[in-house]
Amino acid sequence: MRHHGKHSSQTLASWLFVVLLAGTGCQAGTASSSAAAPESPQESRAMEPSSAHAGVTTVECGQQFQPSAAGALALTGRFPAQVPASQQTVGGTVEVSTPENLKGVTQPGADVFVVREGRVVAQPVTQDAVGMLWATAPGETKSVPGEVALTDCGSGEALPPGSYELYARVMIIPDDGGMVESFGGPWPLEIQ
Repeated sequence: MRHHGKHSSQTLASWLFVVLLAGTGCQAGTASSSAAAPESPQESRAMEPSSAHAGVTTVECGQQFQPSAAGALALTGRFPAQVPASQQTVGGTVEVSTPENLKGVTQPGADVFVVREGRVVAQPVTQDAVGMLWATAPGETKSVPGEVALTDCGSGEALPPGSYELYARVMIIPDDGGMVESFGGPWPLEIQ
């Protein structure tokens, strides 16, 4: 069952604990290398964490979100640019590439969130706490799914029609330790 809202920081901490355990011996699967998605790709840029807690940027409801300089991963989102107001979620894929070899453990999908007028209005959905093995060679691209509920994280109501921006975050715990965290976006989203 998926949840979203005010408990994303607790969920993230729990997920990281499980991922660390998964990285020590429990291997659940690997991220997909196929990049077939019906949505058209939107331009992206990678970003470094703007404020970190143990190497992880907190994405909180109502928080100002300011993109920053390039990170270690390049993310390209494939999401619909328009959705009807009756749609409860928006999903797509995030293509992830790196200029160097990278092996480790990651979440099953990208954390996708919605920003309007510079503030987070919809937070990432909670993901299954199963670590996925990650291995990329320089220039290789892998695709991971991404989904966000189109629900205002402050009021719990559906996001009203208007112009929004989607962002995605991918975090990888490399085999040699540390944390790789990069953001991609903005990708325009019109709720009609």
